[in-house]
Amino acid sequence: MPLNFFGQVYELAFEVSPILLVDGIASNIPGGILPIAVITEGLSIANGLLQGKIGANPSTRFIPQPGTTLVQQDVAGINFYNQIAAANAVVSKPNRVVMQMLRPVSTASLKGYGNKLMTFTALKMALDMHNQSGGTYTVLTPGFIYAGCLFKSMVDNSGLSGQNKQAQYSWLIEFEQPLLSISELDTRLGNLMSKFEAGIPSASSLPW
Repeated sequence: MPLNFFGQVYELAFEVSPILLVDGIASNIPGGILPIAVITEGLSIANGLLQGKIGANPSTRFIPQPGTTLVQQDVAGINFYNQIAAANAVVSKPNRVVMQMLRPVSTASLKGYGNKLMTFTALKMALDMHNQSGGTYTVLTPGFIYAGCLFKSMVDNSGLSGQNKQAQYSWLIEFEQPLLSISELDTRLGNLMSKFEAGIPSASSLPW
């Protein structure tokens, strides 16, 4: 059963091309954004417009994985005067985003293995250049859109079985979404330190 328009938009955004390369190698593209489908589906960009077509059966799909965080904090590891101070002494940590990339070899033609090798070679070159030029990533998941992410790793997690004898068809891509700016870091830590400097008024006669 074919998908309706909204189903096709959802599939394209969250399954076929949920990873966007921002700035870096995309800095000369209008908008500074390069969808990863340009590499995985063999598209091209001319005059700022995508050229090519994604067929009914895209070669690559992405799936959000367990372990992706939405909020992550640490409680400050110091001695606290009272429970009020302890409850407020938390420091935000970077979010972790994990995506599974499924890219089996196409059996539609005899060129399946050759096409896969060329695709992964182009993907590695593009990711290396993007990371080394200071580019970031935007990762789209159904629950949240993670902007300003940094690339951490891409690891093969394929498993061979009686039903599937292909190698390297499944990959885990891990991103980290850090605190976005130095000013945000100063604000978060500044608020915490100001509480310690000012002290929490005590109901008893004991000094802080």
